[in-house]
Amino acid sequence: MLETNQYFKGETGLELTNIEWLLDHHKTKLQERRKTVDELNLKPGDVVLDLGCGPGLWTHLLAEKVKPNGRVVGLDFSPDLIDYAAENLEKDPLSNIIEFRKDDFHDASFDNDTFDLVFFSNCFAYVTDYFKIIEEMKSVTKNGGRIAGKDFDGGLFIVHPIEPQLSLKILTATAQALKEKPLEPPFDNFTGRKLHGLFLQAGLKDVSTKSYAIQKLSPLIPEAKRYIAGNAEWQAKIGTPYLSEEDLKQWRTHFDPNSDNYILDLEEFYFCMLEVLTIGTT
Repeated sequence: MLETNQYFKGETGLELTNIEWLLDHHKTKLQERRKTVDELNLKPGDVVLDLGCGPGLWTHLLAEKVKPNGRVVGLDFSPDLIDYAAENLEKDPLSNIIEFRKDDFHDASFDNDTFDLVFFSNCFAYVTDYFKIIEEMKSVTKNGGRIAGKDFDGGLFIVHPIEPQLSLKILTATAQALKEKPLEPPFDNFTGRKLHGLFLQAGLKDVSTKSYAIQKLSPLIPEAKRYIAGNAEWQAKIGTPYLSEEDLKQWRTHFDPNSDNYILDLEEFYFCMLEVLTIGTT
């Protein structure tokens, strides 16, 4: 889920969040992301493609698993994000096994049978032709290699203490708005639940899926506060046509640090969202 006021346009017209938002997102979920990478069962010496790598935040985590003789290639279409990744690579102790490329993940310029694993994180939400992307990933993966898709599902967005009735109104309004007034470029807020079926339909073997309830408790780090508040504001903006002014006001006061109803500093604060990891073999 993304903040609409923090989008920027890439060369191909797809919209991505800015660097600051991505960094907050990564810092908020770093512990869980390490566990997700553990689930990939990478081995030293593996060759990995981090497809849609953005600023390279996952790329380093993958490289930690394949060092010292492996290799990780991060690919993204956005020059801004690739430039950021390349600049920070100079400070990365694993820079000798990491490479970043600007390219279109719909038509990546790699030889067939190159990678032991292709990792595609938080990108299926922007894809309109799922099977074309999966076929592209299959072509560059070694025979018997694996493809891993990791994405979120906006059907689970719990924030306590907020009345469940209000939260459900917000989620329903967001879902209705996305269906009746789709974003342009397209964005699917409910991708996570689709991954298992997509991998099966694409002919991948030994498909497995694991879901993660990502929870955050008090006290929150500043990055987590910005991340959660940004997601809440995104929900409000998208769902506005289907919400009353009173509903919007009540929702927003819970994330406004200047409001008496602010909840992100409360000891009983609880946040939870859903992420899904699906892995299949070529």
